[in-house]
Amino acid sequence: MIINKKIITREIQGETVLLNQENGDYFSLNGIGTEVYNCICEGMETEEIVNFLLNKYDVEHDILKNDVVSLINKMQEKNILLDKQ
Repeated sequence: MIINKKIITREIQGETVLLNQENGDYFSLNGIGTEVYNCICEGMETEEIVNFLLNKYDVEHDILKNDVVSLINKMQEKNILLDKQ
C-alpha cells in the first residue's frame, strides 16, 4: 500500500488531518492513527506496523491488529491509501 499523492497532510490541535485534493474529502487521525499513517509513509506493511506499536503500547496483539486493519481499510475506502502498482 502507498499513500495517494493527492493527499495533503496537516497537524491541527494534536490531530493529523488528511485532505484528498481530488475530491475534497478529509480524514482525521488521532495520535495512534498518526503513528500508523507515519509507518505506512515509511513503507511498513500491516504486520510490521502492529509489531512496532506492540513495542510501544501495552495491548493485546489481536486487538491491535484488528484496529490497525480497520484503520487501513477506512483509509483505502477514502482513497488515502492505494495498492502498490
